[in-house]
Amino acid sequence: MFLKIIVAFLAVILTVSSAGLVGGPTDADMDKDSQSALQFAMAQYNRQSNDAYVRGVSKVTKLQKQVVAGIKYIFTVDVARTTCRKGGVEELCAIHENPEIAQVKECKIVVWTKLWENFIKVTENSCL
Repeated sequence: MFLKIIVAFLAVILTVSSAGLVGGPTDADMDKDSQSALQFAMAQYNRQSNDAYVRGVSKVTKLQKQVVAGIKYIFTVDVARTTCRKGGVEELCAIHENPEIAQVKECKIVVWTKLWENFIKVTENSCL
């Protein structure tokens, strides 16, 4: 009897864990909305950073989305120093080729959006 209960319990646990947590983060691909959220986060990061150079995303390692009161984007990215100094034209800034100058860091950035309210907020940035 006890063995049947344990087996049934384990079967339920395996089913739930393989299906993912309802309402939890799920892996996603970059789209227009996630790119906009990441651009917003990087612009905010560069405003708050004391670095003389603009930093940019050199690689998106992982993107997850979570439906909350809106959408939460959870980015794992490599951020590096670009060739552009702050205060100049910052639209087309290449990542610095020299790794010592680029100073690549892996960062977790979380952006919360509510498009219908025109609301966007960075709730977490491990690089700051």
